[in-house]
Amino acid sequence: MRNIQAQMDEWLANNRRDLVHCDRQPGNLLITKNSCNKRQLRAREENLEDIMTGDVMDYMYRKGLAICLDCNRPRARG
Repeated sequence: MRNIQAQMDEWLANNRRDLVHCDRQPGNLLITKNSCNKRQLRAREENLEDIMTGDVMDYMYRKGLAICLDCNRPRARG
């Protein structure tokens, strides 16, 4: 069984062209273009008017999506 780091390195090498750095998320997140697109779409579908409603995990989820709501990165096609 190969070690996890080798598998991650191989995946990154094969998929580098599909990754973008998200400077809006903490830690300059490296995310696939498809995931970025899904986050933008989800942010538009969710009611983010009052992100303080719900529990702490719900707040974190909504806060993370709210960051994507006004992102100017072009959405991926396909």
